[in-house]
Amino acid sequence: MVRHQCPHPYHQTQRRRLIEKTALFIVIVLLVLFFVLGRLSVKDVKQYQADNARLKESVVKLTKANKALVKRLDFIESSKVIDAQSQKDARKSLVKLHEELSDTKEQLAFYQRVVAPETLIKGLYIDSFDIRPLDEKGGYDYELVLAQGTSQKQVIKGQYTFSIVGDWQGEEKEFLLEDLSIEGLKSGNFSFRYYELLTGEIKLPIGFIPKTVSMIINRSKKGSKPMQEQWLWREVVSG
Repeated sequence: MVRHQCPHPYHQTQRRRLIEKTALFIVIVLLVLFFVLGRLSVKDVKQYQADNARLKESVVKLTKANKALVKRLDFIESSKVIDAQSQKDARKSLVKLHEELSDTKEQLAFYQRVVAPETLIKGLYIDSFDIRPLDEKGGYDYELVLAQGTSQKQVIKGQYTFSIVGDWQGEEKEFLLEDLSIEGLKSGNFSFRYYELLTGEIKLPIGFIPKTVSMIINRSKKGSKPMQEQWLWREVVSG
């Protein structure tokens, strides 16, 4: 039987030195590799930080631009609202101006009829008669304007009354002023030199459908004939 013998001491020394050199080489290679990887990692971190800084700067710029656009949009919308309101106010003012102008023209025409020599109307006449509905259902107020030409310098006196004819409960019915007047008037009095505005309130029966209005004016002067005038209901009712 042959026993295994250990290598010669010289060979053992050479093998140990080879192992030491190999281990040292491996350590150096690993150190170099770690150094390179570390440098690359540092470069990646710095690049990331730089990119992140640029992104933050872009976000700030975009945020400012967005705020500016929002303010501009709000200004534009506000301008539109202001313009629309201005146009609305202007239209209202224009309508009001037309109404005032129309009223002024009517008043001017009235005074011309009463005062102007070239448009004199002799004697007593009805300048206008208007009926306007009130808030209360069936309630109305009326305005009667009587006048006489300026050639008539004496005070004129008398009474007026009117009646309304229409359908009520399936039949034609006439209601006198005393039936309709809130104040219970049978007739109204007038006394003037040039003109007079006479007003009052009436209330129509529920279900009554008016069709015509008949006015009678009696002067107090003896021998004077009654003045009569008739209108369709739609001609005298306004509003």
